[in-house]
Amino acid sequence: MAQKHRHPVIDWNRMTDRQRQMKARAENLTAQIALDQHREHDRANKTLFASLESVLAQLAGTPKAEEFFRLFSETATQANAKRIANHPDCPDVVRDEIAQRIETAGAIRGNERIARAALGKTDHAGEG
Repeated sequence: MAQKHRHPVIDWNRMTDRQRQMKARAENLTAQIALDQHREHDRANKTLFASLESVLAQLAGTPKAEEFFRLFSETATQANAKRIANHPDCPDVVRDEIAQRIETAGAIRGNERIARAALGKTDHAGEG
């Protein structure tokens, strides 16, 4: 059995001027809600950051400090992980883990270059 043709819930092509104005107001309200939530999120982040130094001081020399720096470094890009390793409160064991991660990534990239060279491919687009 064939289904009956159903009209869309809102036919955007058949809106009156008043309906277009209502739609514009709704879009503006939605944008304002998003902006308000973004500002609140930024304020919360700034509040956390303001407490960061005192938290790090309390964690210094504890296993929680290692866990803290390890979590941040594991989720960071390689460049940011290097910066985390340079933080004065970063435990040596985490610095070593970051150095190992960077060394491993470099070795992998080197092996990929060697494999491409063996196949006659180059690193540069437009060459070969």
